[in-house]
Amino acid sequence: MRPDGVLRAIAGSAFLSVCLAPFLFGAVERSVWIPLCQLWLFAGLASISLQARFSPGGADESSLAVSQALLPIHALFLVQLIPLPAGLLRLVSPGSFAAHFLPDPGDGRFRPLSVSPSATVEAWLYVAGLQGLFLALRGLPRPRRRTFALIVVAVLVVLAAEGLWQSRTTHPAWLYGQVPIMAPKGLDEATFGPYYNRNHFATAMALGAAWSAGLALGLIREAGGVVRLLANATVMTEAILLSGASLLMALSAAASGSRSGVGAAIGALAIIAARYFGMRQVLLPVVVGFVMLIASGAAAIERLMRLDLVMSRWAPWADMTRLWAFFPAFGSGIGAFGAAYWPYQLNNANEFWQHAHNEYLEWTIEAGIAGVLAAGLVARALRASLGFAPWAGDAIRGAIAAVALQALLDFSLRTPASAALLVCVIALAGDGRPRRFRANA
Repeated sequence: MRPDGVLRAIAGSAFLSVCLAPFLFGAVERSVWIPLCQLWLFAGLASISLQARFSPGGADESSLAVSQALLPIHALFLVQLIPLPAGLLRLVSPGSFAAHFLPDPGDGRFRPLSVSPSATVEAWLYVAGLQGLFLALRGLPRPRRRTFALIVVAVLVVLAAEGLWQSRTTHPAWLYGQVPIMAPKGLDEATFGPYYNRNHFATAMALGAAWSAGLALGLIREAGGVVRLLANATVMTEAILLSGASLLMALSAAASGSRSGVGAAIGALAIIAARYFGMRQVLLPVVVGFVMLIASGAAAIERLMRLDLVMSRWAPWADMTRLWAFFPAFGSGIGAFGAAYWPYQLNNANEFWQHAHNEYLEWTIEAGIAGVLAAGLVARALRASLGFAPWAGDAIRGAIAAVALQALLDFSLRTPASAALLVCVIALAGDGRPRRFRANA
C-alpha cells in the first residue's frame, strides 16, 4: 500500500473510533478509554512519521502547530511528576508535602508535586491520546472533510434518537434499556442514552446542535444569503436537514434533563446566529424559543426550576478555592482533584467530589499558577497558528462555545467521547493544507 493510502487508513480508523466512542457509554470506563488513548497516540505518531518521511514539505502544518502549542502542557505534566526533596516540596507546595508526608512521614525522601502520581500519569496519557487523535485525523483527505463533517452530524442524530428511544423503554435508566448500572442512590436515575450521566450525553448534543447549525449557516454564507439559497434546491435541502438535526439535538439535550447541557446548546446557537444576523435580530427569537421550551415541560426545565445554585455549586466552589493556598504554584497534579480536595473538604463532607463541576476552577486547582500561564500560552499559540476552512468557521466556533459554556457547570472535557468529538471537529475544520506525497514514494 502506498504511504498516502496508509495515512488515510490510519485517519479513517481514528475517525471510526470517534464515531463509536459515544455508544460505548461515553468511553468513560478505564477498560475503554485507556486502550483508545493508546490507539490514538500510536496512530498520531505513525501519521506524523509518515508525513515527515514521505511528504516533500514535511508534516502537515496544522499538526506541527498544535504539537508545538501543547508543549507547555506537557512540560507541566513532567514538572508535576518529578520527585522533589521534602524540604523543597514543603516550600513550593504545602498541600503536596502534607499529602505525601503527613501524618506518616514515611522515609522522608523525594516525592512529586502531584498528590496522586498515577492519576496524573493517566491524565497525561489522556491529553497525549487526544493530541495523537488530532494528528491522525489530519490525514483525512482535504476534499472529503466536509463529507466527514456531515457524517459526524449523522452519528450524533443517531445518538439523539437512541437517547429519546431509551427514555421511553421499560427501564429508561438502563443503558440501551437493557444494561442495569451500579450507582449510588440519587445517581441511579441520572443515565440518559448510552451515557452514565445525562450531562455527558448533553455535551455531545450541545456540540452537535452547534456544529449542525454552523454548517447550515455556512451554506447560507456560501450561497450569498437566504434568498439566493432558495434558488438552489440541493443546497437548500441540505441546509434544512442540518437545521432540523440541530433542533433535534437541542431538544434531546433538554429531554435528557441536563440543565448545563441545554444552557450550553442555547448559548452556542445564539452565538452562531448573532455572528450572522446581529444581536438585536437574534434576541427575540432566543427569548421566544426559551419560553416555548419552558412551556414544553422538558426534563431540563423541570430540574432547572428546582435548582438551588448556591448549595449545588456556589458553596462547593467557594470551599474548593481554599485549595489555592495549599497548591499555589504548580497545583495538586492534573487529574488529581478528587485526591487533593477531600482532606480539606468542609462543604457537605459526606459527599465525595471527584471533579469540581467547573473545568476552569478545577484547572486552577490541579495546575496552579503555572497551569494558568501554560493554558494562556497554548490558547495564544493556537489562535495565531490554527485557522479554519470557510465552510466550517461558524460550525467550529459554535462547537467550541458549546463545550466551553457547559464547562462552567460541569466537567465536559473529562468525558473521553465528548473530548474526542471536539478534537475531531477541530481537525476537520482546520484549514492547514496537508502535504502532498511524492509520486515515487
